[in-house]
Amino acid sequence: MMTMPSTHRVHPPPADCLGMAVLGALLVVMVATVLVTGLLQRQAADVRAMEGTLASHQARLILRGGLDWAQRVLDYDARRNATTRPDGQLWAVPLEDTRISQPGSERVAVFSGYIEDAQARFNLNNLARNGAIQPMPLQALQRLLRLLGQPDGLAELIAQRVALGQRVAGNADMAGRPPAAPALLAVDDLLLLEDIKPEALDMLHNFATVLPATTAINANTASAEVLSATIPALDIGQARAIVAQRDRGAWFNDAADFINRLANPEIRIAPGSLDVSSAWFLVKGAVTLDNAVVAQQALLHRPERGLTETVWTRELH
Repeated sequence: MMTMPSTHRVHPPPADCLGMAVLGALLVVMVATVLVTGLLQRQAADVRAMEGTLASHQARLILRGGLDWAQRVLDYDARRNATTRPDGQLWAVPLEDTRISQPGSERVAVFSGYIEDAQARFNLNNLARNGAIQPMPLQALQRLLRLLGQPDGLAELIAQRVALGQRVAGNADMAGRPPAAPALLAVDDLLLLEDIKPEALDMLHNFATVLPATTAINANTASAEVLSATIPALDIGQARAIVAQRDRGAWFNDAADFINRLANPEIRIAPGSLDVSSAWFLVKGAVTLDNAVVAQQALLHRPERGLTETVWTRELH
């Protein structure tokens, strides 16, 4: 009697098991996709950050080149001109939206920059010498603040702050001691004073500066407000008239020329308070390269002998 071989039938898995397997596979794919997408996004962000850092570094190098250019321009101007005035002298010509690129490269940097005569403004460091407040510059600042609609008391507050940042000379008890406060380096440093308002500081920016030496006002570049404040008997109306005449081309050859032009023997000018040439300049520049924008400000000193040098640079935000 023959026996038939037994046949085992393979039953397909239940439908719910197949569904779970498919769902699991989809979840694995989805998680893998999310992870890969995240990695790619982070990698792209890192690349963009690296590109931005590189562009910022290159922009700073261009600004350094612009600063070198400003130094050479001021040296050239000193050899050609005995006075400092903005009527076509090369230092006074701004560079606007100058495009810079390398041959064969599509990247373009846009540079803008200009030079300002720092001695066109009232130097706050004149307010004190060796830690002692100087009466005449203090009175000049009081007159300037009055013209700007600010209280006189603010001038004494600023003068005290300047004096605190200077070393005291001629006092054996104070010899060798550091100043009572950090030296005032910029008008913005006055923000730490409690009694000065931001709007007053914004206004003062246009008429005052901080230079590391005692300086005279340049009659060829100073505003009517600064001239009127510096010269006690010169009222603002007279100052505006003489500035308007000056800006039409009647530039001053020296301080005596300025005094003669006033035609008023009662107006006296303190020695060393007025000049027609400058040794201190502010340079401001900005570079746009790709998505990076870098702006800087620098203070330059042009001595009577020697080449123009950079005193400090600051990045503007």
